[in-house]
Amino acid sequence: LHNMRTLAALAPDRRLFKARETMDVYAPLADRLGISSVKWELEDLSFFWLEPEEYQRIARMVQDSRAQREDDTNAAIKTLTDELDSVGLKNFQITGRPKHLWSIYQKMVRKGREFSGIYDLIALRVITQSVRDCYSVLGAVHSLWHPLPGRFKDYIATPKANLYQSLHTTVIGPDGRPIEIQIRTAEMH
Repeated sequence: LHNMRTLAALAPDRRLFKARETMDVYAPLADRLGISSVKWELEDLSFFWLEPEEYQRIARMVQDSRAQREDDTNAAIKTLTDELDSVGLKNFQITGRPKHLWSIYQKMVRKGREFSGIYDLIALRVITQSVRDCYSVLGAVHSLWHPLPGRFKDYIATPKANLYQSLHTTVIGPDGRPIEIQIRTAEMH
């Protein structure tokens, strides 16, 4: 990660070699080890050097929509917090997370979508104290907003190969915009 952050000090051919190596080896390794924040940063740094024009294009689109996404994220957090309070859930934390640039680009290329067709630009993460609370939050989310068909994954009952556990759902939130919600315990997080 440090090497990728300081890649500008290398000759152009070495930058490209290290960026490709990172994208092919180290980012997938970070993913396999379950350290997503490192994976995302490695991918975005590699993307910056490997596809500079596409990187800048995606960065501009994300920046252009950032203010609206921040407003929508804050409104969704407030609505969900009020709902969880009203059903008596205690000791939870809700945060928003931005989708990283490489992931946006990959989704656009892989699924042939325009930027406006990416569903998880607005994403929330709910951290609870128990597995039971995770499923209670899921029930509250689905009673508050309509879930998108085929966009629910239960990685608590069936963890990923790297032992990742979480509930994932995508719902149609306020103003008809999709919101991806991840729900997990503090231990899972």
